Amino acid sequence: MKKKINLCFILMSICIFSQSKSGVYSYKAPHYFESINLLKNGTFKYYKKTEFLKEEIFGNWQLRNDSILVLDSYPQKSKLNVIEGLIKKKRTIIHVKDFSDNPFHYYLYSISTQNDTIIYKDQFETTIIKEKPISFYLISSEGLHSPVYKIKGTRSNFFDVKFERQRIFENEQWKFLENSLIPLGLDGKNSNYKLVKE
Repeated sequence: MKKKINLCFILMSICIFSQSKSGVYSYKAPHYFESINLLKNGTFKYYKKTEFLKEEIFGNWQLRNDSILVLDSYPQKSKLNVIEGLIKKKRTIIHVKDFSDNPFHYYLYSISTQNDTIIYKDQFETTIIKEKPISFYLISSEGLHSPVYKIKGTRSNFFDVKFERQRIFENEQWKFLENSLIPLGLDGKNSNYKLVKE
């Protein structure tokens, strides 16, 4: 009986602590506004407005170790989808479009077997690589980073890539710091500003 009461107490404490973190956190600067509303039911509403862009994202949040906010967009989407193939060419071809089948400008970071990274700047739709990489990743012209894709097939030399150009949260971890949040930027690194609880 004591164990059941202790377990209930711990679960209630976690729930109450999580709810104390709920609320609206925001940051405002000239031509820039960013906010996240952490609702008590475990969902969130994220909003960002710049001079040229507006985005609104919905999803689920949870608290880890009392100091890490974990965000997942809903409905969940993949940031990157790659289909590997083999064609009769000595070069590696990477064909890139977004999930709406539109080509776009991007940087391709090709990682070799020696762990060197070769950057192909200002690419559009197709990139041809002389030496086959072991992995690669993309950065869109908007600054969105894809995950690193590790090549599966030893003979694959054609890659049909679909890249999500809308920001999504996929197990994204932000830091709580007293009554504020340190968000991750598009590059996946901690921002140099905080969202403060209103």
